[in-house]
Amino acid sequence: MKISGIKFENMSKGRVAWVDILKALGILSIFCGHMGKDTGHLYEFVFLYHVPLFFFASGLFAGKMDGLSFWEVVKKKFNQILLPYCFLVVVNMIVLILLNEADFITYIKYVKQFIWGIRNQLPAAAMWFFSCLFCTAIIFDILRRVLKRKSLLLLVSLFCYLIAIKLFPNRPDVTPSWFFNLDSAIYYLIYYTIGYAAGDLLVGKYSGCEFKLKRLFGVVGVSLLFFYIYTVYMEKDFLGDLIISIPMVGLFYPIIRAVFIIFGNIVVAKVLGECNTVRYIGSQTLWLCGNESIAKHIMNAAAGIIGFTIEIKSALSAIVYASLLIMFIIYLLTPLEKKVFDYCVSYLGMRKVGDKG
Repeated sequence: MKISGIKFENMSKGRVAWVDILKALGILSIFCGHMGKDTGHLYEFVFLYHVPLFFFASGLFAGKMDGLSFWEVVKKKFNQILLPYCFLVVVNMIVLILLNEADFITYIKYVKQFIWGIRNQLPAAAMWFFSCLFCTAIIFDILRRVLKRKSLLLLVSLFCYLIAIKLFPNRPDVTPSWFFNLDSAIYYLIYYTIGYAAGDLLVGKYSGCEFKLKRLFGVVGVSLLFFYIYTVYMEKDFLGDLIISIPMVGLFYPIIRAVFIIFGNIVVAKVLGECNTVRYIGSQTLWLCGNESIAKHIMNAAAGIIGFTIEIKSALSAIVYASLLIMFIIYLLTPLEKKVFDYCVSYLGMRKVGDKG
């Protein structure tokens, strides 16, 4: 099947279907979270798990780096993450120049903000994730080489999480302040490590044992999981109230809660199975992330031309608008950008990154 030049039959090469769908669910939640507080419970809910979901999903495949040297890993991550980032910075700058009539000093300020890459300080807010993911992957690779055992990696990652929430001057998940979101990378490292620890079971050599997991959890277990997620969504988190009251253990409850919600998303992703369009969306999450601000500017400009104002006043309207933005990026923006990007990469003599996202 071919849609807008995309051959979905090639999606199976080196990719796991349900992981791509999981990431598609994640990017939808990211877009919805950026719609604002008027979306009610949805706004608070998605911020509990949507960023951890992507670090978890990336960590699932960290085991594939085992045979590479440290500098090979750095090069691979640079090609996968920072090359698209640099390209999308240029695209975002072009849109900002066309959108605003600011002076030259303002545009220089924008460039500096993109170079530092700090969350909440970027003119295209969602692009902080690129630098944070890169730093997290590199920190993890260093620790993996030193510690070797998964149990030690989990313990050290938990320790990093505690340091981040207790000793850093600013909450790194809310107002990071270090270059390239290095403080946020230390905070989110635990989710990357959990993904790595679960990699063999979910996508690696033991993934064939999935039927045993189904027997273990069954309909009752999945029903209880989604009931718990519903209580969290409705801000009636009885389990959280219980755990938070336990000394020290309560500090780790945000991790427990996020993992439970991520697991619920995994269940949905596995149910959706071989939905190729959703899979392709999930394989392009970095490009979607880098184009979110651009798509919103274009949509708002188009609505203004015909006399409309886009207002998001409910969870449903947020989901509908986020879906429209995603499809606009996937079918119109990304195909054109990738042609230019691939040409630039070839012209500069760099290795083509392809469709990894």
